[in-house]
Amino acid sequence: MTYQGAVHLVINTAARKGSSAKVIDEVISTFGFLNVHLNEHRPDSAEATSALLRNLGRDEDRPARIVVVGGDGIVHLAANALADSSSTLGIVAAGTGNDSAAGLGLPTDVRGACRAALADPATIDLIRCREAHALSVATFGFGADVNERADRMRWPTGTLKYTAATFRELPGLATTPMTITVDGEAHEVEPNLVAIANTTHFGGGMKIAPEASPTDGLLDVIIMGPASRFTLATVLPLAFSGRHVHHKAVTQLRGREVTVDGADVRVRADGEPFTTLPATFATAPGALRVAGAQL
Repeated sequence: MTYQGAVHLVINTAARKGSSAKVIDEVISTFGFLNVHLNEHRPDSAEATSALLRNLGRDEDRPARIVVVGGDGIVHLAANALADSSSTLGIVAAGTGNDSAAGLGLPTDVRGACRAALADPATIDLIRCREAHALSVATFGFGADVNERADRMRWPTGTLKYTAATFRELPGLATTPMTITVDGEAHEVEPNLVAIANTTHFGGGMKIAPEASPTDGLLDVIIMGPASRFTLATVLPLAFSGRHVHHKAVTQLRGREVTVDGADVRVRADGEPFTTLPATFATAPGALRVAGAQL
């Protein structure tokens, strides 16, 4: 069944120039071809986008169909704004990494993404930490350092940006002693990188948690290290296929609640600044409706 009502189209205005402008034009053209009535919105900041999404999605008497155009950043804002609401999120991936779309099995071509955004919704879990939510992966350590560096880089573009950022961060590789407690079982670790995953992908296409599912009520915890620079440089490329989890430097854990103690470290989620450690991460079962997700 395909959605027949009005659609709120929310566009990331930071993506209005160059090739991204062509994507937006194609999105509008495709919805026009599909005879969809669009209410177009172009908020000019992250704060304005969050406020708009909350206003659109919180009318329980009239659940909205909200389609966002952009990268993982606008998807992160939408997941927080629409968590535990009855509105449906559609995603047209037009960013650098597009890991949220990949983890939900959504098309990355514009026409396919627009059609998926009109399809019946699937209900997925989110990661909850304090009062905030994340859709895909929360990470700290080396993974967060790479993400921060990639955000500052103007070249190369696309997913190559994350590869370049990885190798530029390797000289500063470090480990941090911490306790990771999963469903009450404590693990003393000294990792280079930790990923707490609701879906499979992060870092511009790395399949960091190949067994993660956003419908099983569980978080997959991937711990890399302690490892040398050479070992990490060997293991990370395997993450694009998910084969890294078989390496002896990688530990996999799974549970409903993950508490991390013993470190004052910044955490990023969905590629965005998220929280600081120590913190507890838990599943928020069935918290978000996503159109066309293939799970």
